[in-house]
Amino acid sequence: MKTIGISSPAFVFSPGNWTGDDGRVGDKYRQSWNSGAYFRVTWSTTSASPVARLLLDTTQYAGAVSEIPQLTYCIDGRWHADIVCDRDIEIGELTGPGSHQLAVYFQNSEQANRWGTSDQSGHCVLRVTGLAVDDDGEPVAGKRGDKWALMVGDSITEGCGTTGNLDVYSYLVGQSLRMQGYEYCVSACGYSGWLQYGDRPEDVLPYYFVSGSSDGVGGVYDPAKSRWNKIDGAHSLLDSTGRLSGYGGTGQEPSLITINFGTNDFLWGSDMGDMEASITQSLAALRGAAPSAKIFVIIPFGQYVADHLKTAVARYQATNPTDNAVAIIDLGADTAAGLVDDGYYSGLHPNMRGHAVFAAQILGVILGG
Repeated sequence: MKTIGISSPAFVFSPGNWTGDDGRVGDKYRQSWNSGAYFRVTWSTTSASPVARLLLDTTQYAGAVSEIPQLTYCIDGRWHADIVCDRDIEIGELTGPGSHQLAVYFQNSEQANRWGTSDQSGHCVLRVTGLAVDDDGEPVAGKRGDKWALMVGDSITEGCGTTGNLDVYSYLVGQSLRMQGYEYCVSACGYSGWLQYGDRPEDVLPYYFVSGSSDGVGGVYDPAKSRWNKIDGAHSLLDSTGRLSGYGGTGQEPSLITINFGTNDFLWGSDMGDMEASITQSLAALRGAAPSAKIFVIIPFGQYVADHLKTAVARYQATNPTDNAVAIIDLGADTAAGLVDDGYYSGLHPNMRGHAVFAAQILGVILGG
């Protein structure tokens, strides 16, 4: 067998999710800590009984991870879920000669030890090194969408309470956007918020940390406690000009950004004035880093801190009256009523029915705007 390396154009990675052994690139591996991150690899073979093996580096799990992450893959339309990450995963149901495409999704992981530091990677990550194929296999260049969407959020966006990220609204919205020519990035983490750390114990940084504001105005921004412009603890999400970048190069800003925070700020007691300042200031920072993106602030489905979010967005709009590409998506009080314990949409974490309905409603706003 021979190996198609991760730097081959046959691989297409979700934007904004992946780092490598050389910054955002490299020849040895790509890795992501984000549930919902994905990649596709395409190749052709003349073999009537082809074989393919997904190659992972799992050394970072040893002694550091109590639950090995899982992935889902789709080979030529056939799906396989709950695959425990291992160094060599045989791809099942691969048949016949011709062109084949493997799509792999980071399904879920333990909510700990994912972020890493400036000099050490997180341990609970998916690290891909290549795809082993038949000796006659040939890589086929993949087609990458010419736009991308950045979807930021907490455990609800990550998919907690479901069987994994493929049952969650962010995946459903992302797959719909794929039909519109987009790639997409899910950057979400349980427990996180505008001002709240993600994972337990505290690991992933708050989104945009501000303290000492006065009724939602002013305050001090702390870049060392903020992740809006970072992929993980060691890698920036910005290019060399300070713009958000899908793959590390210039001219790769997102066309769409959605942010679904506020639930954990309410549950874990964030200062509401500082949270409003965080929202207003982060919108300004995002606008500077993605000048043409549509930005949607999603009111938490349970209506947590809804008034504060609306006040903060209105404050940004009043200060930036020419920016018509910032808006709120509010699914309303009736949605929240269906999220009571054991309600129609389940509780704090929606069930699959809830995620499907919410995805359809969110798409209606995004694509109708």
